[in-house]
Amino acid sequence: MTSVYDVAVAGSSGFLGAAIAAGFEARGATVARHTAEDPVLRGGRIDDGVAHARTLVWAASRVNPVLAAERPDLAAAERADLAEVVRALVALPSPPRVLFLSSGGTVYGPPEQAPFAESCEPHPVNAYGALKRGLEQELLNSGLDVVVARIANAYGPGQVPAPGQGVIAHWLTAAATRAPITVFGDRVSTRDYVFIDDIVDAIARIDDNRGSLPDVVNVGSGSPSTLDDVLAAVRTAVGAEGLDVREAPRRATDAASTWLDVSLARKVLGWEARVGLDEGVARAWASMRTG
Repeated sequence: MTSVYDVAVAGSSGFLGAAIAAGFEARGATVARHTAEDPVLRGGRIDDGVAHARTLVWAASRVNPVLAAERPDLAAAERADLAEVVRALVALPSPPRVLFLSSGGTVYGPPEQAPFAESCEPHPVNAYGALKRGLEQELLNSGLDVVVARIANAYGPGQVPAPGQGVIAHWLTAAATRAPITVFGDRVSTRDYVFIDDIVDAIARIDDNRGSLPDVVNVGSGSPSTLDDVLAAVRTAVGAEGLDVREAPRRATDAASTWLDVSLARKVLGWEARVGLDEGVARAWASMRTG
């Protein structure tokens, strides 16, 4: 007998996917969790649970910004994987809506145009952004019901530092282990940091809205924060003025200053980020310290 789920989450073992799956379950939805070990597609056939779900959240990824630059073969494999899934979904009599998690921090550019609205023409700033933009296009051109959520710099409890990604997780981990904190590039360069609970709320609102939605919706705080702002929030949370902070040049994979215009999400979803940087960093630190 086929198990019927409300939502399927591809990439459910990752930071975003795990939080989104848990968020749907907390709302009473039944969730099919899919990982690399239990994929959405097996032998060219979509899993029955996915085929009968109302929404497939695609949070799966095998690369980060550093790997996208250093391992183009992995990026190519990710594109091929999604293309195969798209072909199988299109063949279903009634495919689920696909909610694709993209990178608002790397698909837009140049920085002089910030804040970036969905109407801004994408100009990916690095190989990771180019990959995410290519995956967006694969889905948006498929004829499926697709909503792309361009998510800013996500952070919060449960985030594991990855190469070139997750500065807050990197710095809190360094503070917890009494290791140096490394600041790459200009301290006044800006990013848009959005707390994981706010992202979960935005995704749930997109799923709830079964009417006509824009193809692309930005999900961010809507406010720019400098690396100095982040460092101050970390110092406040950790309660240590004597952190060992070291400077390093900007890396090639680092995006330039960027932040998102989230007025569309406010208009069509009634959504806005509610957790500020200081509170979010403090909550991430408290979670790390309690295990």
